[in-house]
Order: sequence, then structure tokens, then C-alpha cells
Amino acid sequence: MAELYYPFESINTGTVDEPVYDRAITAEMERSFNKLRYTNGVFSSVGSGLAVSANSNMIVTVGAGGAHIEGAMYVNTAPLNLTVEASNASLNRIDRVVLQFNTSVSVRSVRALIRTGTAATNPVVPELRQESNLFEIALADIYVKKGATGIAQSAITDQRLNSALCGFVVAAIPSSVDTTGLFDQYQTALNEWLDTVAAALDDTLAGNLQNQITVLGTRLTAEESKVQPVAKGGTGATTVEAARENLGLSLSAETKQMFADEGYPIE
Repeated sequence: MAELYYPFESINTGTVDEPVYDRAITAEMERSFNKLRYTNGVFSSVGSGLAVSANSNMIVTVGAGGAHIEGAMYVNTAPLNLTVEASNASLNRIDRVVLQFNTSVSVRSVRALIRTGTAATNPVVPELRQESNLFEIALADIYVKKGATGIAQSAITDQRLNSALCGFVVAAIPSSVDTTGLFDQYQTALNEWLDTVAAALDDTLAGNLQNQITVLGTRLTAEESKVQPVAKGGTGATTVEAARENLGLSLSAETKQMFADEGYPIE
């Protein structure tokens, strides 16, 4: 069928026992219309937005929330616990928590599950499967350390803001909102802040501060050594005799002799 349309009232063109409705639509048709309305991703305003958090031992929890994926709707009404596969004894691994849309007859659902990665010296995260009948979006990545018996929150990387892997659901018309730039901006700002903290703890900063203090001290000493003119409250001289002369306080030879005769010589 080239043209699809809905909703319209269906008329039973069959019988009561074997009804045939002329405007009935299939689940696939419904998903086609939903894909025109929404982008794939999680609903940011529903619950926790399906945030993934560490629980206990090797268990992680997917919070309440909702999502739209390839025309199908998903809602999780309560915290959902998922168990991470046991760690490798000698190699690290990266697992991925996904929402998986599956139209195969035996499944026909959207489920949250963990895609287990391959343990390796340089582990890589499992690629998302995005096919016509099986489609995944990523909620979070989990770094499973070798020999680990539990999952720390720091081992979980939230991928919901990454539009290439998930993103938030927005109206598909007129255009979608790419949150990858927001995600990258957040990462850049965080890295810059960490670099600033590291620089503040570096010995170089203390050295630069000491150099500035030394320069200011040198300038102050130079200013102090300058002769201050009488007009600005100084003596305009570098010797006592010259200062007396400049200030009009010099004594005549006779006066100096008089003081000397009395036992009070004046230099």
C-alpha cells in the first residue's frame, strides 16, 4: 500500500462472527505514524529518564522513565534491576545497557537489557544493532574491571545525552534537536575545569607568584632610593649638610665656632 492514513472509523465489511474492518491498521502502520511525530530516544521529563545507576554487587538499576524507539513506545514504571555478567579474571570489559526494539514474532517488545562486551587488553564497547526488525539505543556503558565483584557508579558512563547513541525524544517536525553538541560541550567544560585545578596545584604557579613578589620588591626599593624634592616634603639631598642647606638650616662659621668653644661641636 503506497498511501497510509488514520484514524478513521472502521466499518465492519465482514460478519459478526468474522468481522473485517475496512479502516483497521496494523502495529507496523501505527509505528510508521509515530516515527513522523517523534525522534528516537528517552523522554527527559518522565521519571528519572531511564538513568542507570550502580546498585549492589554486580547489579545496576534502570530508573523509571519512558522512551520512543522506531515508532514503538516504552515505559518503565519502577526501578528495574539488571545483573552484569561476572568479570573476567585477567582482562577488562565494557558492557552496554540498551533499549532493544524487536519485532520478531517470538519477541515483539522493547526491553532494557545488557549487551556484554568482550574482555580484552584494550576492550571496546559492543556496537549498537540497528536493523529493520531489531533496533537499539544506548542508555549507559559499564566498565567492568578484571576481577571486579561489584560495579561502582564511577564505572557507569551515561550515554542518554549522546544523540548518536540515544538522545532525548523531541518532535520530529519541524526538526530534531541534536544533543551531541551539548554532550561534547559538557565534556569540554569538565576537562577545562580539571586542567585548571591541576595547574593550581602545580609548583609552577607558586614559582610565578614568587617572581612577581620579587619584581614588586625591587621596584619598591628603587622608589625608596630616589631623592625626594623639598617641594614634595623631602630634603632634596643625600647628606645631612646638603639637607640643611636646602632647608635653610645651615649655620655660619662663627655660630659653629661658638658651639665648639662651649664643647658642642657641630659637623
